[in-house]
Amino acid sequence: MLRFFRQIRQRLITDNKFSKYLLYAVGEILLVVIGILIALQVDNWNNERADRDKEISILTEIQRNLETNVKQFSAEAKLQGSIVESISLIMDQIKNKIPYHDSLGAKYAAIAWTEEFNFANSAFETLKTLGFDKISSDSLRENIIQLFNIRYTRISDVIQKVSVTEHSQLNTLYLRHIEYDQEGNAVVNDSEKLIEDREFTNMLSSRRIWKIDIINTYKELIEESSELSKMIEHELKKRE
Repeated sequence: MLRFFRQIRQRLITDNKFSKYLLYAVGEILLVVIGILIALQVDNWNNERADRDKEISILTEIQRNLETNVKQFSAEAKLQGSIVESISLIMDQIKNKIPYHDSLGAKYAAIAWTEEFNFANSAFETLKTLGFDKISSDSLRENIIQLFNIRYTRISDVIQKVSVTEHSQLNTLYLRHIEYDQEGNAVVNDSEKLIEDREFTNMLSSRRIWKIDIINTYKELIEESSELSKMIEHELKKRE
């Protein structure tokens, strides 16, 4: 092809047709420019497609993390609910001055269970590494950051701090009256002393309120996580 163009240029110069040669030269330059522009456009299309595919992949992974979190939060809310029931039962036992019996062992043991807040965020960490601008939708990007980087993180910090404080208080009052048998059930040393211990009763009341707050927080997070998952699903369908 290049040899063909050279032959045309040589013929025009030889025939002393300078004006035609000039027009031809301009045309040749235009062809080169057009070729470069086309190549750049094709390259842009390829880059845009690669970015779009990467965005779809990240959104799909974030959605999977959200589904995992909804299941985990639901399980935790159910667990905390069972602990609230155990605390309520023990408070009724103390209020009605019913002596301790072995069937309450598992209930007393449940009081001491500490709280942990775990959530799946591997896709969000990947997004942070690649850059948040990989998500083209402004509203979707903001909602993802709000939930993963703010809501999840803050709640994790609060639960960890409160759990440490409550666990310290719990140990002081709990071990005053309770031991564990070989099967891991709690055994009350002196039922009468425990019933008369107002500090212990107040601790139970405080712990029940804290557990109910955790349950309500999990319910909020389940709703927020599900809503974000729906937003991502809507965005992915637009890309099909």
